[in-house]
Amino acid sequence: MSQAATTQVNEAGIIGQIRRRFSCTNNRLLVGLGDDAAVIGPEEGQTAGRRLNVCSQVLATDILVEGVHFSRRYMNLREIGYKAVSVNVSDMAAMGAECVYALGNLGVPRDASNEEVGELLDGVSDALEEFGASLIGGDTVRAPQWLLSFSMIGSISSEPLTRSAAAPGDVVWHSGELGLSQVGFHRLQGGEREGHADVCQAHLHPLPQLALGQWLSREGLASACIDLSDSLSQCLLQIAEASNVGLQLDLQQYEYAPLFRQFCEERQGKARTAGSGFSVPGKMQADRQTREYGSPSEFLLESSEDYQLLFTAPAASTARLLRDAPVPLRRIGTVLPADEGLMYVDEQGRNRVLEARGYQH
Repeated sequence: MSQAATTQVNEAGIIGQIRRRFSCTNNRLLVGLGDDAAVIGPEEGQTAGRRLNVCSQVLATDILVEGVHFSRRYMNLREIGYKAVSVNVSDMAAMGAECVYALGNLGVPRDASNEEVGELLDGVSDALEEFGASLIGGDTVRAPQWLLSFSMIGSISSEPLTRSAAAPGDVVWHSGELGLSQVGFHRLQGGEREGHADVCQAHLHPLPQLALGQWLSREGLASACIDLSDSLSQCLLQIAEASNVGLQLDLQQYEYAPLFRQFCEERQGKARTAGSGFSVPGKMQADRQTREYGSPSEFLLESSEDYQLLFTAPAASTARLLRDAPVPLRRIGTVLPADEGLMYVDEQGRNRVLEARGYQH
């Protein structure tokens, strides 16, 4: 008797199954499965008075598991608590929402002390205070390792940003500098925290782009938006799939972040052969497996957890984005018709196929 073939489980496959099996027909649901957060419109006849009643509600949830999303070998509990909240806040930013309430679930190892729980909650409190949300409920349980799950409830009075309205001719933008969190992760894994505070901080203490998301939504400037929690390539492909468009990135003219380029050049200097290729050794990896990269552009496309915003906007908005955006922006590509494919130009001017690269949960 032959046994049915099985495929390995990954995050994309699980999400695909969920989207095929579950749906919602309630007409108040404005944005549902497949985006950074769900958006529920106000009930008809609601009057002003309470903060959420005059706005749409925005709901997002994330989970962090020790050994999967973080290691106590290089992260203290206060940093873990802060990051567990901030990754949810980043989903609010991607929709253009403000934070209002949070629900938290905490899995605590049996050998944890009250002092350790207090340290973790200090980080949670730091983030909630910084981003303007109040913790209003949750649950706790004993667990084999630390586990934190937060659900953020936000509000938005303007049109929410989504992943699904990019159009051919739009420009692809991102906020901030990319790849720093990935470099910080490798520095931390390799025991190189000293002397590399900026990149380590980028990984340990992400700063969600709330002001930018709210500005883009309020001004109606972005056609599609996503937060860069997954790798750059994965997030680009998620926008392309949701919007049914193609993409062309220009990584030959792209201005790489100085600390990102410094790391790549350092690794290239240790390479045994000449050229732009390099490796990141096992001692800098969570699984202790060395990885090879043909160029900095390959490494950038695989880099994740920057928690910047990646968005598209009509070309006519370029001058205003550069002049008025609350944070610095960088142009990285152009939206194409779907039948023109998904491509990028590398450092050598060669056309490459844009494929999903990076960590799979």
